[in-house]
Amino acid sequence: MFAARFETGQRGADNIGINDFIIGLILEDQNTIGSLMENALPDMHQRDVIVRMNDVVHSPFFAPEVAGELLTQIRNLLPQSRPIGLSTEIPLSSELKRVFGEADNVRKIFHHNRIEPLHLLALILREKSSDSVELLRKAGITEESVLKILKAAPGDS
Repeated sequence: MFAARFETGQRGADNIGINDFIIGLILEDQNTIGSLMENALPDMHQRDVIVRMNDVVHSPFFAPEVAGELLTQIRNLLPQSRPIGLSTEIPLSSELKRVFGEADNVRKIFHHNRIEPLHLLALILREKSSDSVELLRKAGITEESVLKILKAAPGDS
């Protein structure tokens, strides 16, 4: 979420939308949030927290080449305006609120203890009106492919 907020502020948008959140998901997936954010935060403690977030190791969902290409394409789609400082609160779009509201249902289907990024990605891929979602689909990333990975992940009984 922090990466999505950062991206939104950098481009000067008035709300955090699906496109910004997809960028945040890709950055988190590629484990690049720490390097992106550490210089943007004025407070040493904040930088330390973000750097520690970057230390979490997981298997990426996106191939590095696909992730890089998607980041470039999505960023090129989004309008740019005057940046908004990190201390300014930016609300979520109605679409992103809906995704967050439905995420717990997806989590329960797979008997997972917590909502993971792939739960959110599966829901985002249901969106019909997003150019970024269309780019994901063209890259072979579909709701079905994400659900298949979630199904293979061990549940938390």
